[in-house]
Parts: sequence; structure tokens; C-alpha cells
Amino acid sequence: MDSIILNTSKREQVGRSASRNLRAKDLIPAVIYGQGESRICSVSRKDFEELRRSAAGGASLIELKEEGGATALTLIKDVQRHAITRQFLHIDFLEVAKDREFTTTVPVNLVGESIGVKQNDGILQQQITELTVRCKPADLPSAYELDISDLDLGDSLSIKDIGTESGVAVLQELELTVVSCVGSAHGRAEAEDESEDGEEGVDGEGDSVAEESSGEAGS
Repeated sequence: MDSIILNTSKREQVGRSASRNLRAKDLIPAVIYGQGESRICSVSRKDFEELRRSAAGGASLIELKEEGGATALTLIKDVQRHAITRQFLHIDFLEVAKDREFTTTVPVNLVGESIGVKQNDGILQQQITELTVRCKPADLPSAYELDISDLDLGDSLSIKDIGTESGVAVLQELELTVVSCVGSAHGRAEAEDESEDGEEGVDGEGDSVAEESSGEAGS
């Protein structure tokens, strides 16, 4: 996998006040966790947002260029965002060695249109959205694609149905179900209608239970 380049700037101060000052300058405070050590830095908000868009949700190797010319090959370990504004607040990078295997996750993307959904009104259920893998940085895939075109009602696909590259070890059991086509949207709607009809005569009991539950929650 090719890495994405991101420039970093040194920062000397830590704490909430220092972090707020950085964000006011359109910078995001960050930490690079290395082999037995960590160092603090900041990155441009604009550059990081462009990086996220280019990665499009896939696994990405990021080559951080530090002031002074040093570089670090990293993965994003954690990103903190404001709960309301969704502003990036802090980033943790994890440094990896080019010649060493490491463990990370890779997203699983479904491609195609399931025949069970298209022709038989089925419903897709994706149980696994990412795989845990171990490999060297050069072998890391950005994402896995699983073709669901032939997935009919009642069928399922497992991890073993995903084609994996050489040099990449999947750490989950290969028999685990990734996606299945179940039920029927039409059948589910009918079942919900029948359930609502059956509840018409017991509205009072339902209200009583709800009131008791609320009381317990508040005690």
C-alpha cells in the first residue's frame, strides 16, 4: 500500500488552553506513539480533512513529515471529535516499522445487488464490517470487497468467501458470517401489522408497565 503524506508541526505546550489556541489557528493537536516513546505535534485541519476524504473510509498508511526532515510511517489510532460540531479535537497516530508485521483492521465493503433483495424482497444483514488482520505495511489492503450479487434469500457469505492477499493473515475465524439475506421486507411489514392489531385490546396494560418502568428508572 502507498502511504499518504501529511505534514506536522512541533508543539511545545500541552493542556486544554494550548489545545484551544492550536484549534483557533486551524491546527489539530496530535500525539505520535512510537516504539516505547511518544511525541507531540499538530497538523493542519484542512490537510487532515482532505486526507480523510481521500482515504474514503479505508485503511490508510500515513507518512508524517516532521519539521527538520524526519518522517514517521503511521496509522490513525484514534480521532476525537466534538459531539455537536464534529470538529476534530485531537488525533493519535501509531508509528509502525516498514519491515515489521502489525495488527490493524480493514473495512469490508459489499458490492453488487443481492438477488434475494432485488427479486425476493429480502433484507441484508451485515454482521461483520471490518476484518482484523496482521501484515507488514506494504501488504496492507485499503479495504476488502465482497460481491453479494448471487446472495439469495436464506443465503449467507462468510470470511472465507473474501479474497485475501498473500502476506496478510486474517485473525478471525474464517467460518464467521459476514452478510446474510434474511426474511422479507413484505413479510416483516405484515408481521408488524398483525402485532399492532393484537395489541389494540391491551393498551391499558402496556401503559401501566411503562409507568412502572419509568418509576424504577428514576429511583
